[in-house]
Amino acid sequence: ERVVVVAELPGVEEKSIHIEVREDMLELAAEARDRKYHKEVLLPSPVNASTMESSCKNGVLEIRLTKKK
Repeated sequence: ERVVVVAELPGVEEKSIHIEVREDMLELAAEARDRKYHKEVLLPSPVNASTMESSCKNGVLEIRLTKKK
């Protein structure tokens, strides 16, 4: 029913994180002082981008999405 993605982004503040969701693809980009992160993740099924919830604590980002029915 839900898809959860967990990413470690040490040294990155939540406001520096950019998340984009398209059907079954999640694109994550972030930038810290001396680090850049970019990753595309193939999700196990298509999701509703409007249901995205995210939280970032101590460099650990958690993204929660609802699967399309």
